[in-house]
Amino acid sequence: MQLVPAQKNTYSMIKEQLIKHTLNTLKVELEGAIAATQQAHDSATHEQSKAETQYDTLGLENAYLAQGQSRRIADLSQAISLLENWKVLSFDQGDEIYLGALLTLKNINKDQDMHVFIAPAGGGIMAKLDKLNYQVITPKTPLGQSLLGLTMEECVTLNNGEQFEITAIS
Repeated sequence: MQLVPAQKNTYSMIKEQLIKHTLNTLKVELEGAIAATQQAHDSATHEQSKAETQYDTLGLENAYLAQGQSRRIADLSQAISLLENWKVLSFDQGDEIYLGALLTLKNINKDQDMHVFIAPAGGGIMAKLDKLNYQVITPKTPLGQSLLGLTMEECVTLNNGEQFEITAIS
């Protein structure tokens, strides 16, 4: 089944919308992480957080929290940068799957279709476009790892026993 140019254009638009939605979601998460980091930093350096005994660890706990939030900010910033600078290619039905593939997978166990977009970042983000639910996955996930290099009509079985058949690639 070959895609006609109008369909390719539609899939390109869906990919662009998914990237935009993923970027917006990541930016909101980044804003939240920045606010949480500032709050943890303020709590760690507040005069009431000074240790009065060797067992008083409130300031230290807040410092660890701020450090963890700082790492989250770095991860989110990197993910945003990756997506903003990423050039997505189009696929034909006979192509091997790699980053940028928009796939329809049939869950053989549940007889349901699942629509996924393989991106370098933003795994787990969901979006509803054209009345279909799409999930962003990355090559770091078990499903993403299993799909790379496969082609149309091949099947993949995950460790949990779920089986998926690739029914469309774009």
